[in-house]
Amino acid sequence: MPREESKKQGGEYYGEEVHEGMRRKEEWGGNGGRFLTGILLGLLGLLGILSESSASGQPLENWTGGIAYDVASAAQITRVSFYLEKTEAGPMLIYEVGVQNVSEKATRFKVTIYPLEGDPVAGYYPLTERKGKPLALEPKEVMVLKWPVYSKEMPKGFAMMVKEEEE
Repeated sequence: MPREESKKQGGEYYGEEVHEGMRRKEEWGGNGGRFLTGILLGLLGLLGILSESSASGQPLENWTGGIAYDVASAAQITRVSFYLEKTEAGPMLIYEVGVQNVSEKATRFKVTIYPLEGDPVAGYYPLTERKGKPLALEPKEVMVLKWPVYSKEMPKGFAMMVKEEEE
């Protein structure tokens, strides 16, 4: 039996049954994709914070401002940038950090960023397993990751620590 096209009239649908909480595709318009993008960015931010990567440890001793680094001898920071980016969830601070393995063995690193104001952000390089590769950066391999943070202001300073993770 062919399905009738529904017509909206006075807030009711005719031609098919619509249950409370259900929406037709036409009702969402173009906002569904933007909403989903905002949710995914938020989850990405939480993933960096919650995925077995609690920000443990402390920032550098006697650090009071500016940008400070504490980098393991097996790692080299190849890129550091931070900027505000407009998202559906509002403006977010994005830290973009590149790490290179300068040791002779495959190594996994943990990067922790301690802003002067706010909570620390931490994550692993690599964050998750990659197809056909170990859960570590190969010697000489460089990886750049973005870490979104729910902040509407640029940081006044931060300390960044890069540590080798024990397997």
